[in-house]
Amino acid sequence: ERESGGSRSPSGSLKFFVCHLQSAALTAKRAMSLLAAAARGVARRPPAVPAMAIAKRGLGETTVGPPLGDLAGNWKLAVEFFTKSPISYKEFRQRCVSLRIFVFAGVCSGCTLSLFLDPPKSSYWVRMSPSYCLPTIRDAFFGSRPPIFLTDKVERATDVPDVVKQLVTTRRLAGAGSDSEDDEH
Repeated sequence: ERESGGSRSPSGSLKFFVCHLQSAALTAKRAMSLLAAAARGVARRPPAVPAMAIAKRGLGETTVGPPLGDLAGNWKLAVEFFTKSPISYKEFRQRCVSLRIFVFAGVCSGCTLSLFLDPPKSSYWVRMSPSYCLPTIRDAFFGSRPPIFLTDKVERATDVPDVVKQLVTTRRLAGAGSDSEDDEH
């Protein structure tokens, strides 16, 4: 409190000082408790990736339905996709997630069955298909069959360069019968 002289009285100054100290102590106590709480939280938490330490994305993708491995629960929701009308978007989304498990399994099984029953006709598929695996293993242990294509030069009794020379020069082969009409009569 101020007196008429413009200076503070000793009791007023003391009140002001005590009030200021209490306010400062209360603020420091609050700051220290927040600092202590933050330190305790950091001590319990494992070190985070720097990007995740800066921001946390709140996308609202909390787990609400059955876990991925619970096929019975997911099957029930997948059937409800076709039989019941969803009330909310979250319910519709969970039914889609549950249906996706069975659709993925069905598409993969269908493609595999189709390839097994009617395989492509290309030579690549014939060599790399699962049905080619067993003969390859058998040939590795018990020897292989004769190859389709030749691996060595084939020796023949005919001398091809000589035959070409005779045909080019005389248009006939030496020692072969005559095809002309004059010789037949």
